Amino acid sequence: MKYKYILWDWNGTLLDDVKASLDAVNDMLEMYEKNKITLEDYYSYVDTPIYKFYEKIFDLNTVPMSVIKPLFARFYNNRKDGINLAENAEKLLVCCKEKGVKQYILSASHIDDVSMYAKSLGVYDLFEEIEAAKDYEAGSKIDRAKMLFESEKIQKNECVMVGDTLHDLETAKALGIDCILYSKGHTDFEKLKATGNVVCTSFDEIEKII
Repeated sequence: MKYKYILWDWNGTLLDDVKASLDAVNDMLEMYEKNKITLEDYYSYVDTPIYKFYEKIFDLNTVPMSVIKPLFARFYNNRKDGINLAENAEKLLVCCKEKGVKQYILSASHIDDVSMYAKSLGVYDLFEEIEAAKDYEAGSKIDRAKMLFESEKIQKNECVMVGDTLHDLETAKALGIDCILYSKGHTDFEKLKATGNVVCTSFDEIEKII
């Protein structure tokens, strides 16, 4: 394989949870008697940090993030039975592991949540480390990624980031590493393609590059 290290984004990349996330958001909107949003709306609103997404659909002075975050977690977890790995993701993870590639999860989600799903889906042991948030702010991954590079002594020219959002590309650029964008996650294909970066629509395509 071309790379010795892979930084995998979790939600929307390895974990196919777009529908669950959209449904959870719509459950909240329904609770507050607001109009539901479509997948296209969702794609256009997605942003980092996460409050930038919610300020497009709620008045955060009336419904603050301190209320939204636990509500989303509750509605999201209500749909966890429908959440699985992306198609062919496990096959590629196993293949990389067998070939000696060191794999890491780099996520803005809470580390407890990422670890729980990785264990329940049977892929936890395929990763060297899970670098995820210690809070529920869904903030920038860049600082955590830099610390991971230092602790693991990762060589930039031997590493690639695989993710589904513009922030994943921003993170890769900040690290000075290659990036592969995956279009079946939380950002639509056209928005990813407009960056001029490599965009893949399947894990079979990703495998051919890494």
